[in-house]
Amino acid sequence: MAKSRGFRRAESYLSKNKEKREAQLRNLVQYRNRSITLEDKSKLFPLKEYRKDIISFIENEIYLPDKRKKLIQLETWELEILRDCFYQDRPSLILLSLGKKNGKSVFSSFCLLWYLFCGEEYNELYICSNSLDQSSFIIFKNCKSMILKNPELEKRVKIYADHIENRETKTILRCLPASFRSTSGLKPGVICLDEIKNFDTSSLEYFFEELQLAPGLDSPLILITSTVGRQQQGILWDLFERSKQGNDKDNFFFIRQGALANPSSFVTGEYLISQQRKPTMRKNTFDMLHKNLWITEEESYITNEDYLLCLDYGLIKNPGGNLPVYIGLDVGTKDDLTGIVTIGKEGESLFLVDSKTFDPKVTGTLIFDEVKNYILTLSRSYNILSLVYDPYQALSLAQSLEKEGVKTKEMTQSQGNCILFSQNLYSLIKNRKIRFYPDEEIRQNLLNCQTLTSSRGERITKKRADLKIDLAVALAFASFEAVSNKLSGSETRVRWLEDDDSEGDSRGWQTVGGNNGSNSLPERYHQI
Repeated sequence: MAKSRGFRRAESYLSKNKEKREAQLRNLVQYRNRSITLEDKSKLFPLKEYRKDIISFIENEIYLPDKRKKLIQLETWELEILRDCFYQDRPSLILLSLGKKNGKSVFSSFCLLWYLFCGEEYNELYICSNSLDQSSFIIFKNCKSMILKNPELEKRVKIYADHIENRETKTILRCLPASFRSTSGLKPGVICLDEIKNFDTSSLEYFFEELQLAPGLDSPLILITSTVGRQQQGILWDLFERSKQGNDKDNFFFIRQGALANPSSFVTGEYLISQQRKPTMRKNTFDMLHKNLWITEEESYITNEDYLLCLDYGLIKNPGGNLPVYIGLDVGTKDDLTGIVTIGKEGESLFLVDSKTFDPKVTGTLIFDEVKNYILTLSRSYNILSLVYDPYQALSLAQSLEKEGVKTKEMTQSQGNCILFSQNLYSLIKNRKIRFYPDEEIRQNLLNCQTLTSSRGERITKKRADLKIDLAVALAFASFEAVSNKLSGSETRVRWLEDDDSEGDSRGWQTVGGNNGSNSLPERYHQI
C-alpha cells in the first residue's frame, strides 16, 4: 500500500533560490497565456477602450524609458494637456514649452505610441528634428524602449533601425531629419517636432512650412516640444507671439516660463541650484535652459572683478628655471595681432608665465621669423610640453618649430573647439583656478571678449571689430591644453623655495627625472 504523502502547501513547490523562483513564475505565466482565449486577450489589452482613453493606455501599458521597469505616473501638467487635447476637443497643433529636463521628450514619446497602437489604419507618424541623430537618439529611442518593456506592445509591431510598423494597422512611426530632401509625397497623420528652436535657417523654415498634415484623417496633429531659443525671431518666436491670443479649437499652447517653467515633481529646487552652480553655467544660459526665458545672444565674457580676483602679486613675468609650460599661439597676419601666451601648472591650478604680441601693421605683414625666434628663446628657458596653434595661418611656422625640437599641437578654431576652450577658460577664471601677474594687455584682451551663444554652447568673440582678443584666444588655447594633459610619469615637478632672508617673492622652478622617490632633492626644493 502506497504511503500517504499528506498535505503540502503550494508555496513549497517554489525554489528557495530567488532567481530560480522568478524563472518558475515566468514559466507559469507563459503557460497560462498559451491557453487564454481571444476574448481573454482583449481584456488584457482593451484596444477599444484605449482608443477612447489615452490616459488609461499610458498608465497601464507604458513604462519609463530608462533602465527601471516602472509604469509611467503622469504629472499634473501632463494630465491637464491630455484631458484638454485628446478627448472631446482635438486641436491640430499643440505647443509644449517648459524648462529643460521636465520630460518633454517622454511626453512626445507616449503620445506617438498611442497613435501607433490605438490610432487609424495606414497612418504615418513622423518624428522631425534639426538632425536625424537628435530624433533617433531621443524620442525614437524612448519609443523603442517603451515597446520592448511591454510584451503586449512588442508583439504587435515590427521594429526597424529607423521606423516601427504596427503589424495589424500598418501604421508607421518614422524618423525624419529636417535635412530630408523633400516632404512631398508624405501623408503624415502626426508630426512631432522636437526642439523647434533649432529650426533657425531659411531652409529649415521651408521644411516646416512644406510639412503638412494629410487631409481626410479624424484627428491629425502637429506636436511641438521645445525650450525657448536665443533669437526673438523664427518659427518658435512666431508661435510664442501667436500664443498671446490664447487657445482655440485648432491651437493649444502650454507654455511655462520663469518660476513656473519646471512643473514636474522630479525637477527639485536642489537640482536647479546644482545646475546654477555648475562652473560653466552662465546666467543667460540658465535662464534659457531652466527658466525657459528668451535671452540675447551676446553677453560679456568676464568682468573686471573676475580678473582682479585672479591676480597673484607674488607671480613675476618670465621667471625662467626650466619650468614645464604650455604655450598658446594665435596668429594674425594683417589686421589682427599675433598673440603668444605661456602658462605653467601647479597641481590643479594654472598661472601666467609670459605673454607677447606681434603687430603686423608695424611692418605691413607678420614677420614669422620674429615669432619663431621668440618661441625658440622660450624653449631655452622652459620645458615646452606643448605649443597649441591654429593651423590656418601657422602651419608652416609649426612645422619649422617641430624641426627645432618644439612639440606642437593643432587646434582648429571650429565651433566645437571654440566652445570647449572658451568654457574651459571661463570655468578656470570663475573658480579662481588660474592666476595672473598684473598685465594690462591680458586684462584688456579678456574684457574685450563677449560670449556668443549657439545651439551647441558658448564661445568667445570680439565685442567690436576694432577690439583685440588675440591674447585671450592664445590664453584659452594654452589653458585647455594644460587642463587636458598631465605631466608624464617620468617627470617630477618641484618648486625652489627662497631663503627667509632673500629679497622679494621670486620663485625658481625645476623638473627632475623620475617620480619614484629615487631623486635626492636639496632642502630648498619640494615636490608638487
